[in-house]
Amino acid sequence: MNAHTRIAVIGDVGGHFGPLAHLLGELGVRFGSAIEWPQDLHVVQVGDLVHRGPASAEVVGLVADFLERGVWTQIVGNHEQLYVDRPIFGWNETIDEAAQTQLRDWWADGRLRPAAAVIDGSGEEWLITHAGLTTGFWRHGLGAPDSAEATVAALKEAADDGALWHPGTMLLGVDDDNAGPVWAAAGTEVYPSWPRLGTEMPFNQVHGHSSAFDWNRSRWSAESRIQQQIRLDVDHRHATFEHAGRRIVGIDPCHLAEAAPVFDPFILHGATIS
Repeated sequence: MNAHTRIAVIGDVGGHFGPLAHLLGELGVRFGSAIEWPQDLHVVQVGDLVHRGPASAEVVGLVADFLERGVWTQIVGNHEQLYVDRPIFGWNETIDEAAQTQLRDWWADGRLRPAAAVIDGSGEEWLITHAGLTTGFWRHGLGAPDSAEATVAALKEAADDGALWHPGTMLLGVDDDNAGPVWAAAGTEVYPSWPRLGTEMPFNQVHGHSSAFDWNRSRWSAESRIQQQIRLDVDHRHATFEHAGRRIVGIDPCHLAEAAPVFDPFILHGATIS
């Protein structure tokens, strides 16, 4: 495990190079003839690096440099899945061949990961995935591991047998407590599944992919009883679901073809990543 003063968890990038570079600058990264990276910083990015925005190839190229330095952990999103495994949905964009090859290479050698586990400075465990972990997938797909680190190991096995891509309402039109952590919808699948289980969550979570509150349209995608358990941070576009003393923090900024006006990371201080 590697200790850092700050672990910054960055939401979906969606092919927006400029906003990503600006966000990294706010974190202390200096761009010039050579990129200077703060010694205290590690980034975990939750997936969906590509599509929507105008610069997917440039984003992949930038992240390739950071992965080489060992300062970046990259999670697989459903948009990367189109290039690294059997595609299970269609999209109206295709990134260039070099970027596709880069993603496949990362997946093959483990640099593109299903999940990451972090322990923050207060000893709290955090599981970081693209879409969030539902109770059904945690219990039936993974065997209900009791720590974030054990869940990461189980998710690696799920990636090997293809179970990682189990779809949910976004593809099937029906909510499913067994939706996988690349596809589950936050407000209708991930968050409601934990109160229904009737037990506390074994760890905290951070995810991207979707938001229980649509920041662009200012409307909920969660029923009222779940809304009551969610705290909205409008200034950062973070939505935090709280249940039995644990948190699930959604950090998808909801980029479209143009970048969202707010694109802020979730920062864990004094943290250790495995």
